[in-house]
Amino acid sequence: MNSSSSLTPNLKSDTEVDFIAVGSGMGASCAALAAHSQGLETVILEKSDKFGGGTTYSYGIVWVGDNHLERALGIKDSREDAYNYLHHLAAGHELENNLRAYIDTAPEALKFFCDDQGIPFYVVPGLPDYFQGMAPGSLGEGRNLQVRPFESKSLGDWHEHLRAAPAVTHRATFEEVASWGGRPQPQNWDRQLIRKRMDQDIRTFGAGLVGHLMSAVLRRNIPFHLETQVLSLIMEDGRVRGVVAGQGRNEFRIMARRGVVLATGSNVRNESLTWRSSEFHATESLLPPSVDGDAVVLAGEIGAAISIKPQFQQDLLYLIPGEEHYGVPLYRGVTNNESGFPHSILVNLDGNRFSDESIGQQVGATLRNFDVRRHRYVNVPCFLVFDQTYLDKYGLGSIEPGQDVPDWLIGNRTIKGLAQELGIDGEGLTKTIRRFNRFAVAGKDQDFGRGEFPFANSVSGDLTHKPNPNLGPLNKPPYYGLPLEPAATGSTRLMTNEFAQVVHLRGRPIPGLYACGSNSAHSYGIGYQAGCELGGAMTFGYLAARHAAAE
Repeated sequence: MNSSSSLTPNLKSDTEVDFIAVGSGMGASCAALAAHSQGLETVILEKSDKFGGGTTYSYGIVWVGDNHLERALGIKDSREDAYNYLHHLAAGHELENNLRAYIDTAPEALKFFCDDQGIPFYVVPGLPDYFQGMAPGSLGEGRNLQVRPFESKSLGDWHEHLRAAPAVTHRATFEEVASWGGRPQPQNWDRQLIRKRMDQDIRTFGAGLVGHLMSAVLRRNIPFHLETQVLSLIMEDGRVRGVVAGQGRNEFRIMARRGVVLATGSNVRNESLTWRSSEFHATESLLPPSVDGDAVVLAGEIGAAISIKPQFQQDLLYLIPGEEHYGVPLYRGVTNNESGFPHSILVNLDGNRFSDESIGQQVGATLRNFDVRRHRYVNVPCFLVFDQTYLDKYGLGSIEPGQDVPDWLIGNRTIKGLAQELGIDGEGLTKTIRRFNRFAVAGKDQDFGRGEFPFANSVSGDLTHKPNPNLGPLNKPPYYGLPLEPAATGSTRLMTNEFAQVVHLRGRPIPGLYACGSNSAHSYGIGYQAGCELGGAMTFGYLAARHAAAE
């Protein structure tokens, strides 16, 4: 097969390869590249008409402890420290063998993709671990990696098939954003540079990462086929031997001599799966519509074990009327974003704050608080409340600072008036804002410690704001309120072992079937560290290919 955006529609006989990668994001691309390097005839199958999957919408950060890039900069790290850090985050829910495999293999996998595959990773300057100084083995810099900006037009005719991200931040690097004052300061960004990159379609973050991956796939002539959905797995003699794939009304078999890896992303766009596994029955998502739980369905049909663990890293979503992406409403998330900007708070119906708003895992944990007397969740629904200073300095989503206030945004000259319009307790909101303002002026949040996480300072803090980049008072009317809803969480995942083999309900690996990325269970349990999702996809994609080649 030659590289093509589709398989021959009138294919009548079975096609046979060594290795099939299902999906086209970080996991599928890395597995395919690693398999090809092992001499395996490999093919990538992607059901949408774009290459890149949910990876495109991510920060594009890859987390690897004790890596060669940090050592080259003189940054001291160790695998034991990296293990201790993730083990702490797992909170007793770790998959021990998988965690060890991640820590031990990620540095090797990273070097392979840098040196052999030409993916230009580098250390993000000054970006700390999420829980730096709060967890054993944490590090202030070195483990968080990103790629150099990618010139999308270098793909030539393939350019139109690369998935694009809707956010303008996918035109800048982390260190560039930090030098301009942080993500809350879009008016201070280098507009000329951003405009140039938009005109030339130069991408960063996850959008840049998938560009580099697609380019590597094309350089190695690995066939990938868009608009090709895997409908079922082919089982023969207790082993996965291939897939049944479809293009429109046409179905055909593609056999795999060595294995199939599922890397289709999480379940968040599969409404029935997500409704059954979500504590809040949340079904909306930031991700593109193609990320809808195919891996869980495909492997579940042949007896795969499924993990449903709470995901405390929880986003809260809002929708700007009329905004869409790929034919569906474009939801925006405030976690690690607007809710960490100064001059804003998150409150519940009682008008009370309930969390450090700048830390998504803390928000997610407190959203689960349940009042048995009132028999409802205490903090769902919730609201982002902010003042005119916030709008003037930071805007909101696609609304830039200084633009007219849109009609759909709820606002009022008084705090009690805003509370009434939102259905919030007015006395409670007034007291909350008065108390919060005292903390903001002093630069120390005595209730929840907002602004004490170096990671939050770097990612969602206004680095030009003193004394605390995440704290600012709400004292300039009008006041505004944004109703938020919990995002669907990718908590339904396939159980895998340390070789990325999918595990059967009876505890044995299913021969010929692998999974990696956000459709496989976290090696480090219920914790969260930015970059571990993509780092795991890279590492276990690499391990899957290596194991399949040795079979």
